[in-house]
Amino acid sequence: MLHIGSTVTALAVSVIFMLFLNGDIGWALIYILGGTAVISVVLFFISKRHISVQLSELSGTVECGRHIEPEIVLRKTGFCVMPFIELCVDVGASSLPFKIRTSLIFSKEKRVSAGFRTTHSGLNKITLTEAALFDFIGMARGKIKLDQTTQKGVLPRVVEYDGPEVIPNTLPSDEEDAEEGLTVKSGGMPGYEHREYAPGDSPRRVNYKLSAKKNKLMVRLDESLGSKSTNIYISQNAMSVCGDKAFALAGRLIMHGGTVKITHKGDERGASTPETLERMREWLAFREFADAPNQAVDDAPPPDTSMIFSGNGIITQISAN
Repeated sequence: MLHIGSTVTALAVSVIFMLFLNGDIGWALIYILGGTAVISVVLFFISKRHISVQLSELSGTVECGRHIEPEIVLRKTGFCVMPFIELCVDVGASSLPFKIRTSLIFSKEKRVSAGFRTTHSGLNKITLTEAALFDFIGMARGKIKLDQTTQKGVLPRVVEYDGPEVIPNTLPSDEEDAEEGLTVKSGGMPGYEHREYAPGDSPRRVNYKLSAKKNKLMVRLDESLGSKSTNIYISQNAMSVCGDKAFALAGRLIMHGGTVKITHKGDERGASTPETLERMREWLAFREFADAPNQAVDDAPPPDTSMIFSGNGIITQISAN
């Protein structure tokens, strides 16, 4: 985008015109071209000190495949006449870096959108790497190093589970004593905390003894997911497809009355009801998965792990349930 050679060539032609054709017109051309170049470069160096670039923050979650448009705000902090600005945006492994061209001449503030389509579930990062600045006639160029990052949680895709068959671990049976209000925090056993039945709850979670006392259906909660859960481990080198498949398995087990715990990079989330399954899905949306399946890792799955998801969707069954 620099045109120094073109400007020098134009000045050389003006000198030839002055010497061999018409001196007055030749000098006029030299003054015009030289003056324009000097003014353009001076304005550039003054303006580049009075510009700020900020990548806006994103929030919430989005379905995979949807477009997101983080906003980039350019502001004048003083005298600034910048005709050409090129913003470099990196969206990670989901797509190639791209550039946005804009200007900042007449307005004090300019807002542009860096739109792209999400291609994988999990945490999607958008990084504004730099802003390249150019003067009016392409004589000067400057860069502003930015390295600003924002991120968006992309919900796991709805896929079919295609791994080994898993029998769901269920909550304690109705023959076990279960008093309302006894919680894990107070020393009780998982599954002994209750709430009123909601559409979508598995019938296997209904505590019929307590329901008869309350004269309304009550279902057990199991937020701690102790030894009664199917424990799924997502390896550190797992790509986003592992998150999709692990969530598909969790949904299948919960619909059959089971409880599930997913562990990834030292963090874990459990689910035993449709409501907690939805919260698990949101949790998975903000997990940072690997860009490539062959990344070297030093994984140490918990001893009670039932299933391991690794690499580009490899499923390993550790123990039968």
